[in-house]
Amino acid sequence: MSDAFSVISPVVELFGWFGFIVGTPFLLAGWALRRRATRLESTVGVVIPPPDWARAATARWMDVDGQLHETQFGDVPVTTPLETELTVHYDPDRPHRARVHPPHDDGRAPRTVGVVLYAVGAVCAVASVGLLFVS
Repeated sequence: MSDAFSVISPVVELFGWFGFIVGTPFLLAGWALRRRATRLESTVGVVIPPPDWARAATARWMDVDGQLHETQFGDVPVTTPLETELTVHYDPDRPHRARVHPPHDDGRAPRTVGVVLYAVGAVCAVASVGLLFVS
């Protein structure tokens, strides 16, 4: 039985360290992406006639300060009818970087991976301490 503990103990400790060390960057990246997504404001934009060189629909919209912005949206085809209303999500610090899809899922995947790795690390840390008392 002692031979099994001598093999299991380093493996459990390795997985514990792996979970904490690799899980930390994933959690930080997920947190940063989520923080950026929650700063986005929503407004309504209107499709305008695109310039000749446009490859996507062009829309005008106003930010909270009342400034008018004009942006091309790659998700919306050029053939979209004029005066179609779009929901525009933008960062107040960088209003020229607007998008039409909602930001609700930003950072969810890295956060989930980070939480799973942290949970594996925590379980392995508890198991490592338990193995000290058993062996």
